[in-house]
Amino acid sequence: MSQVYINRARLSDRLSNLLTIQTMNALKMEVHTLREVIDRHREDSLGILNITSDNEVVPMEKNLLLAEFDQIMQAQSVERTHYYIDRLVKGLSEVKTAGVNDINLRRWKEYDDIITDSLWILGKRDNSGAHEGWYWGNFVPQIPNQLLRRYTKSGEWVLDPFAGSGTTLIECRRLGRNCLGIELNAAVAQKTKPAIEMHRMPQTR
Repeated sequence: MSQVYINRARLSDRLSNLLTIQTMNALKMEVHTLREVIDRHREDSLGILNITSDNEVVPMEKNLLLAEFDQIMQAQSVERTHYYIDRLVKGLSEVKTAGVNDINLRRWKEYDDIITDSLWILGKRDNSGAHEGWYWGNFVPQIPNQLLRRYTKSGEWVLDPFAGSGTTLIECRRLGRNCLGIELNAAVAQKTKPAIEMHRMPQTR
């Protein structure tokens, strides 16, 4: 997906102003204007796509943002239109988490790589970085990646009592989680340690 960089304050202000409009035709015309700005960068006379030097610029997936505008356009009442507009404003300006992870529930549609179904169908094994499949009985890295992102936060501690080739520990370091692994087989532990150390913890701001 392609990204657009939104001037958060300007778009939020424009959207918030729409909440005072009480006629469907006027609402739809204003929403259409904003959608056209997002869809056609060169026609931005409102400064919505202006990149500034402060923290008011937020990247968003263009297709998902356009879909939000389409949903607003398809609403059948002023109340419902206002509801979708308000939801988009909150998605731009607020971070809401469930407390067990770092996923922003205001922008959950952007997490298309996190599997929420009960059946996980994974593609080819992730062999990037230090991941290798030499250890018997290990699982694909995508499994701990999904679990760590859904049930832990950046900076938290994860204990892996059966470290093996370090699949979970490597994913912990890649995702900014502290980790502690236990492995009874000394030879396996010695072989695993350099692979884990290849990955430095990402810097946090």
